[in-house]
Amino acid sequence: MTNGRKLGNVLVPLDVAESGEKILSAVEEIVRLGVQEIRLLHVANVRDTLAAPEILDHDREVLEAWRNRLVACGAPSVTAEVVSGIPSIEIVERSERDGYALIVLGSHGRNLVSRVLLGSTTEDVLRNVNDPVLLVRLRIIGTADETTCRLAADRLFGRILYATDFSAYAERCIPCLSWMAGAHPDEVIVAHIQDLRHLAYASPEEMAAFNRRDEGRLAALKRQFEEAGFANVGTVLRTGNAIDEVLSLAKERGATLIVLGAKGRHGIAEQIFGGVAEAVVHRSESHVLVVR
Repeated sequence: MTNGRKLGNVLVPLDVAESGEKILSAVEEIVRLGVQEIRLLHVANVRDTLAAPEILDHDREVLEAWRNRLVACGAPSVTAEVVSGIPSIEIVERSERDGYALIVLGSHGRNLVSRVLLGSTTEDVLRNVNDPVLLVRLRIIGTADETTCRLAADRLFGRILYATDFSAYAERCIPCLSWMAGAHPDEVIVAHIQDLRHLAYASPEEMAAFNRRDEGRLAALKRQFEEAGFANVGTVLRTGNAIDEVLSLAKERGATLIVLGAKGRHGIAEQIFGGVAEAVVHRSESHVLVVR
């Protein structure tokens, strides 16, 4: 996938609720960049449908209206599927069977109690798929009379922070990032955080050498993104705790989207999703794209 080409098939699991409609507005931004197919999916919890099977008809009407909305936005192909089951299981099974260029999920953000920061479905999907996952951050807004939500950042691709450790996992983000050039973001920030745990005993001379090496790597990435069509690319080199520095940098620069790589799923639970990626997903106030 390179700049100027369409993104492949995109799976968008949605609740038939206000949160689903908010996420759909972010999907419209994705559609305008170019996709091959959008697959909308609503999984009605089997416990609810056993008690009231007629709710599936209502859900199909809602999803069909949302399908038409994306077609009007320019999506060349949109399917809408409503099934009864366990949401996380249905999503993971489709990922394993079909494979997607992107899975778009909602996240309620930091304003809810910690147990439901992401929601159990989102947590399960993140830990059990190899496809790139875009977490669309929703901010809960409470008033005296009601609780509603809105997108944490209205423009998904407004200002992009790409956090790289120069590993193979981080390199897998680059095709996704190149595809975003068509959104003409205000800025792409390419950042590397030198981990203090590995540099605690480095001499001044060694630190100077590390800085030269990493600045060279960042400069090469900057050129690569400029060649992909990004007009404003900046680089940041910092030393410290990677999680804290990425989150701090995102807040300082007003990043609407954080992009970072993570280890894939290889059958060992503790390797599925952890470290910097997991912490950023849980603590970020920005949208987050995790690429494996």
